[in-house]
Amino acid sequence: MTKQDLSLKRMQHFRRALKEAGWEGYITVSPVEQRYLCGIELSAGEAVFLITPQKAYCITKKLIVSKMEPARSFLKTEDVPFGTMLAGALEKVAKMGLKQVAFDPDQVDFASGEMLTKAGCARAEGLLSQMRKGKYADEVAKLRKACKIAWEAFDEVKPKIKTGMTEEEVRILMAIAMHKRGADSVPFNIVCFGENTADAHHTPSKTRKLKKGEAVLMDFGCFYEGYTSDMTRSWWHGAPAPTLYTQIWNIVDKARRAGVKVLRAGITAGAVDKAAREVIEAAGYGKEFFHTTGHGIGLIVHDAPILRSGSAAVLPENAVVTVEPGIYFTGKWGIRLEDSFLVTKTGSKKLTQK
Repeated sequence: MTKQDLSLKRMQHFRRALKEAGWEGYITVSPVEQRYLCGIELSAGEAVFLITPQKAYCITKKLIVSKMEPARSFLKTEDVPFGTMLAGALEKVAKMGLKQVAFDPDQVDFASGEMLTKAGCARAEGLLSQMRKGKYADEVAKLRKACKIAWEAFDEVKPKIKTGMTEEEVRILMAIAMHKRGADSVPFNIVCFGENTADAHHTPSKTRKLKKGEAVLMDFGCFYEGYTSDMTRSWWHGAPAPTLYTQIWNIVDKARRAGVKVLRAGITAGAVDKAAREVIEAAGYGKEFFHTTGHGIGLIVHDAPILRSGSAAVLPENAVVTVEPGIYFTGKWGIRLEDSFLVTKTGSKKLTQK
């Protein structure tokens, strides 16, 4: 593993957390949790991890054994017959005499959850996801790179967007621009014209063409070495923007800045949402802002913490979150402005530029 990969430290940190919480073991089938702990990309069904305060085990099929080689110094790999990985992990639990073994019900499918419960394992929500909120230095570096890829791609593509292009054509241009800058994949790439900008998660159309003098909204990001970026831009194409559009854009921008102003380690997710939402409500458009103010990003696009109204979740130092207020008028147009930020002790650092 490279010097920059802090997977070993994350594994050690989690094992200490298990011990402090009084757990003798933790079982995870989640590829997200597995990648976090060992730095290796796995697909669903390729491995089961059993982690104890003393040691960590990867129960997998023979096909995957060589893939786990980079983590051999802190993760012992054992292969079992195909289709018996979870049973193999539970058999190991029994042989080791472990009694207090946990799993996160939010990170398993129904069948695995049933099997773990019947084996006597206990539900422990958020045992690892809580730890994942605050990012290590290698994670921050990857998130920063993913954000750089996204905004540089947008800088390239925006001047190429012309009247008569379809939403799908612009989506493809963005995907290519991100891939050529090093993106591993493009999990979402929303392009909206006109009335479609009022659809918060619109699917780009192959036939909807851009007209002169209408709204455009683009929400996009990419994965880089397992970590994602997320940003949204809204503007008026062609003719001068209508007065109302400019007014709403400024309100949304003011709300975004208000949310960013209160961002810092120790504040609650609900407080960030409140700061942004109050601006939009005071302007009389509270009903037109119908989603959360933001969310964490990391190994998944919409990660904890979620910046929602009333949330008591505390933002830790080095969390990476989006701030993305919006106002939408069904059938007409909508505006959303989104950036990603690294949360610090005293404030935040913007990762998506321009």
